[in-house]
Amino acid sequence: MLGVEVLEETFGLRPVAASPLGGEVDQNLAVDLDNGSRVVVKISPPGADATELRWRHGLMELAGQAGALDPVSVPKLFAARTGETLLEVGQGRLMTVQSWLPGRTLSELSHHSPQLLGELGRTAARMVRALAPAPVAATTHHWDLLRAPESIAAGIDAVDDRDQHEQVRRILAWYAEALGLHLGSLPMAVVHHDLNDFNVLARRAPDGRHHVHAVLDFADALHSTRVSELAVAVAYAMLRKKNPLTAATAVVRGYAEELELTDAELAVLYPLAAARLCVNAVTWTTRGGTYGHDRMEHTWPTIARLAKTPPQLAELLFREAAGASIAPALPVLGLGARSTVSDAEVGGHLEVVTGSRRSTVSGETATQRLGVEITAEESFKVVAPYAGVVEENAGFLVLRHEGSLWSRWTGLTSSLAAGSYVAAGEVLGEAAAVRVAIFRSLDAALVVDQASVPPSEAAAWAIVSPDPQEFLGLGVRRVEGEWSAEQVLATRSRRFARSQRSYYDQPMNLVSGRGSWLFDEFGRGYLDAINNVSHVGHANPRVVAAATAQLQRLNTNSRFLYPGIAQYAERLTSLLPDPLEVVFLVCSGSEANDLAIRIARQVTGRSDVLVIDGAYHGNTSVITGLSPNRYKGPGGTGPDPTTHEVEQPDQYRGRYGYDDVDAGPKYAADVQRQIDRLNGLGRPPAAFIAESAQGTAGSIFYPDGYLENAFASVRAAGGLCISDEVQVGFGRFGDVFWGFQSQGVVPDIVTMGKPIGNGHPMAAVVTTREIADAFDTGMKYFNTFGGNPVSCAIGTAVLDEIAAENLQQHAETTGRELKRRLEELAGRHELIGDVRGHGMYLGLELVRDRATKEPAVQEALLVSELMKDEGVIVYPTGGNTLKIKPPLTFTADDAELFTSVLDEVLTRDW
Repeated sequence: MLGVEVLEETFGLRPVAASPLGGEVDQNLAVDLDNGSRVVVKISPPGADATELRWRHGLMELAGQAGALDPVSVPKLFAARTGETLLEVGQGRLMTVQSWLPGRTLSELSHHSPQLLGELGRTAARMVRALAPAPVAATTHHWDLLRAPESIAAGIDAVDDRDQHEQVRRILAWYAEALGLHLGSLPMAVVHHDLNDFNVLARRAPDGRHHVHAVLDFADALHSTRVSELAVAVAYAMLRKKNPLTAATAVVRGYAEELELTDAELAVLYPLAAARLCVNAVTWTTRGGTYGHDRMEHTWPTIARLAKTPPQLAELLFREAAGASIAPALPVLGLGARSTVSDAEVGGHLEVVTGSRRSTVSGETATQRLGVEITAEESFKVVAPYAGVVEENAGFLVLRHEGSLWSRWTGLTSSLAAGSYVAAGEVLGEAAAVRVAIFRSLDAALVVDQASVPPSEAAAWAIVSPDPQEFLGLGVRRVEGEWSAEQVLATRSRRFARSQRSYYDQPMNLVSGRGSWLFDEFGRGYLDAINNVSHVGHANPRVVAAATAQLQRLNTNSRFLYPGIAQYAERLTSLLPDPLEVVFLVCSGSEANDLAIRIARQVTGRSDVLVIDGAYHGNTSVITGLSPNRYKGPGGTGPDPTTHEVEQPDQYRGRYGYDDVDAGPKYAADVQRQIDRLNGLGRPPAAFIAESAQGTAGSIFYPDGYLENAFASVRAAGGLCISDEVQVGFGRFGDVFWGFQSQGVVPDIVTMGKPIGNGHPMAAVVTTREIADAFDTGMKYFNTFGGNPVSCAIGTAVLDEIAAENLQQHAETTGRELKRRLEELAGRHELIGDVRGHGMYLGLELVRDRATKEPAVQEALLVSELMKDEGVIVYPTGGNTLKIKPPLTFTADDAELFTSVLDEVLTRDW
């Protein structure tokens, strides 16, 4: 094979295998050497210019200098025995040998995160800076962005599709206008000029994400506009994206962190990037072949999207990403006399729709409506609110008004011809429903076809397509007093302690909820898969009605007499097995567990308490000292002297696995061992407290017989058994109402929280009459707000809802279906180490290696972030386990959506 045979003699490298690599002009080979390393052999076509090649090699050396592109690498040249890096290999061909850089091209990755795209932008900026000392070479070629019209003209006749011709024509018009206005003021520089998705490599790092690792191929380097470096990177970053501008904006933001973009550069960037893709598509349509097909397979669909995206919008978004100012929208008023949008002959009720709508756009939901929709029960005449000239009447009507404003009317039956003058108040046509939007340019009025846009683009769209309500005489939408996510985050940071963390790196700003869904400030919905607090669903109508009605009647100190507290206590205890019959109503699960421990210590006269390793029981001082999940974690100070851990009965990671039928008794044996140790010290335990399934520890479910044997050992030692039902009670397990029932036991004390009030601060402790009487030593116990009338009304409504909607059975059937789907995913994704669950409480443990079970902590966080971006809420617990404990209103369709999004996210290359 040409080039390989001279490696040993000329370079002292011993090849053992070679395979071809793709390339537009050069012959490229990957060559494996006998020392286990690999090199790339590049052989030019005949007649290559050695001077030009040496110039480009000098650029590689500049970019490869220490710190130039850190942490990104470029290939290094091997020198022959003669010291030369460029060798003649016959027929006027020139050969170089370069180092092999591992990684995957961006084209191979199924997903480009904003972080990865930002790194691409930073790499482009650093490349510009690294090549600044390079001498200028007078070279140009087919891919020179300043020759885009010429390169496209050379091949456009090979494109048969008329729509594609029109798309290219439109983009070239943008290009010509932008370059005509700004070319003279654009900074010039030596640039790599080819940071495309085949020339940039990424590697997965320990944080679980792919990061830009290397840049290849300096063959297209030249002296051109400085912004061309960024334009090429932006162009190829937009490929395969549902919303190309979102990807482009991330690249621009990264670039601007390193280098300031001038106003002229921001104005030409989008037309340059779009034109580069047109050159790509036309060129490879002309040349054909496998390599050409690979290079342009995704290009034409992206061009189709870009051709419908006004360059003004892109410039505004890029300016915002670069930290440049965005000019405010020009006033709409001042166009002359305004009439009404419809005449007095409209029959029935006229409705104006201005609210949000939902459609997914690349991880972000398009909730911000462009324009307004006006509908009526019967067809009505539509009149012009301002004078104008008809620009277009094919599919929709476009009018040009004074002040560089165009209105577009969709759904209108109109006979007006292009060029017609329309006076204010003149009839435009008839409609039963008409959609009206206004634009700042004719181009935007003709090409924009979306009805709604994502929130991240709303500010820019407000300039390109202002709200038409004032234009139509409908007033202006203004919502006063709403806080944005940025305002909320800033205030939290200023007013809250750093220990009071929120979910997610980029949290959403939630303003409402219903059932299993939460909604943010932009109207975007998020499927809630973790909120066992809202047990019977967000904003449950029955609960809301009960709370509202009681607030309107009475709410007072729980030491007063009122029916609600007695009725609720009677209702609650009726759901518990004998002899659990005495209720203490409190305000939180932490308070309930604190009271339970106080009762146990006072009744037994002892202090020591047994807890399961990994447990979390709350945040009071006493309970934090009984929660290994906290006192053994970051910032923890260790257990209280009276706290004693027993082995966690984890069948996935523990000593006894799923295949051990005696795992329950074997794990429970450690409870007896700890009791024997304490008895030997003369300190028998007061209590053993156990969650009925460990939640915060990572969704750990006990093997059969565990609690039965553990409780027996504790009671034999004179201690009390406390079941913490804060996470799992009230039917969540499906086949049983209380989690402890799944283990066939009845505790001496049961605590409950979260689901009891559906998010209302309410909790309870229930115990036996004997224990309650023993706790009564004369010291009064009361809780001012525990069991107040409103809380009791809410608690009763929750129980009514569970019964009326059969939510316990629903938890069993839907939970079973959800677990089945998760197990199917485990068969396809190696990252899933274990699927476990009971009813509507499940855990998905992620591991980097199924054999070693190395916890995939960073990956669990990343999966959660990515699912949030796709509108599904889930979050890790225990470090690497996704906790899945949604409201019991979670449906089979919700389960399908959850698992389909999870499947898609796990399939991505992060």
